[in-house]
Amino acid sequence: MEPTVAPPHSPKAFNWEALVPLLVHPVKVEIIEALSWIGLPLSATDLDRILRGQIGVSLLSYHLRKLTEVGAIKRVRQEPVRGAVQSFYALAEPSLT
Repeated sequence: MEPTVAPPHSPKAFNWEALVPLLVHPVKVEIIEALSWIGLPLSATDLDRILRGQIGVSLLSYHLRKLTEVGAIKRVRQEPVRGAVQSFYALAEPSLT
């Protein structure tokens, strides 16, 4: 059996830049921008204040966890607050890979 040969045509480059805005959630962008702009570790409550309560602590906490899972940010400390634990996050060091 002979191998199939792809028809001759010029390959098209995939437009990655057009895809990124469709995959990156706007709240994650807000978090990264705030952490970058402030330059200090922030909690979900801090971010909620900075963003004037437009997003909500629960949704911010969710996106903070997801950003931590992919290594974009890191949890740098935790503090007890009224019977709960408040986590503070900072931007992760960029990797060289």
